[in-house]
Amino acid sequence: MGNGFLAGVFDLFHVGHLDVLGRARQNCDRLVVGVLSDEWAVEAWGARPFVPLVERAQIIEHLRCVDEVVVVDDVQPAWLTGVLGVQIVFAASGTDGVLGVDELDELPAELVSVVPPGRGSRSPILRAAIDQRQSRSSVA
Repeated sequence: MGNGFLAGVFDLFHVGHLDVLGRARQNCDRLVVGVLSDEWAVEAWGARPFVPLVERAQIIEHLRCVDEVVVVDDVQPAWLTGVLGVQIVFAASGTDGVLGVDELDELPAELVSVVPPGRGSRSPILRAAIDQRQSRSSVA
């Protein structure tokens, strides 16, 4: 199966993120997760994440399904395949804060594999915060 890679902001971590990470890990021998920087989030959403980068990376690195965590500002094909040795880049459209196919359009199509979106959180407070963030990004 090879080495896999999945990137996201993973702000306000919830069960949907866990679903996507678990599905990606089932389809590779080793999963490297790219936690996108605050600067990336500001550029993409027009606002900083709620949870600081260091904490987001620490949450991800403590998951059993994750083999390595890297902080990234961009996802470049040469870096993924050369430095990280990635054979599969997972996309998860429909899960907030995780890169989907549209955000990975600079990668060769044969590298990208789509995993189904994860569940949304049932927490009304968390859903409200996610919706607030998404509404900020729609005006950015």
